[in-house]
Amino acid sequence: MTFRSIFSLACCAAALLSPASAAPRPGDAKLRDDLDVAYNTWRLHLLRGNYDGWRSTTSAYRQVKVRNLAVSEKRPFPASLFRQPMAPPALAPLMYVGSVVNGPTAAATYYGKVDLGLGQEPTDSNALVLLFTHENGKWKYDQARFFNLTRLPAVKERLKRGDASVLMEQDGFQPLGKIPAVPPVCPPPKYIAKILVDCPGRTVQANVNNISLHEFDNTRLAEVISGGLRDGTNSLTLNFSDSPNGKKGAVLVEVYIMPEIPGHLPARAFSYFVPPQAQPKSGPVLINVTPELLKTMEPKNSSPKAAAGK
Repeated sequence: MTFRSIFSLACCAAALLSPASAAPRPGDAKLRDDLDVAYNTWRLHLLRGNYDGWRSTTSAYRQVKVRNLAVSEKRPFPASLFRQPMAPPALAPLMYVGSVVNGPTAAATYYGKVDLGLGQEPTDSNALVLLFTHENGKWKYDQARFFNLTRLPAVKERLKRGDASVLMEQDGFQPLGKIPAVPPVCPPPKYIAKILVDCPGRTVQANVNNISLHEFDNTRLAEVISGGLRDGTNSLTLNFSDSPNGKKGAVLVEVYIMPEIPGHLPARAFSYFVPPQAQPKSGPVLINVTPELLKTMEPKNSSPKAAAGK
């Protein structure tokens, strides 16, 4: 399992632009203590391999997301939960800057040398933002954001001074504002699959087989499909809308079956391209997984164009 799937770490460098809508609370000692305890307890359970403890301290949404990712990649769960290349960082060496609360969600920001356990000396140009949801009367850990501030010297200096007002002025330091709906628990996949979306200036929502829900906003990103694909007919519903972020460009949506045999290649199961000046069409489409499609994964049968999709 990747570290991101467990720790849900979002690494960011310069996408810190839009204003926040909730007030920072750097002086709330009780809030800080509650969030510190929630994270540190979660971290201890993860490091000790305590699955029941991990479940009790993790948001309901994140529990299912982590489980679905492992199952959809055909990794053993919960065993793979505790096999990770990186470790959740300790808070003790870091400086607490402040917290932002918005509804039943909170974000706590720390500055300093964030040690991810990779054996490399961390720099002092990092910010760690921990996200929480308030469920059943207590804070639950959800995910984290990691910022390398090398190219944002002004933000770095303000955090270094403990200036909590920066948490209001820069995007990335705020919580979600609402608790996401818990996704469906996916079945084991027949085929591991990914959806790739390139959507400058657009927001794309995708629903695969009424199980795997995705949202992409002004980005180029690939995500694992919960439950993967199955033989025969699979459903895909796409919804396109304009994004307030970025300049409109060409839109590309592709779905791939990922190889499980060494030397085999991904199979492009679906592709939809929209030129920059055209309007994408929302609605349902079908993805057919056929023996002929699966044969394209064999190197001797794959075309140069299909191989380029890897």
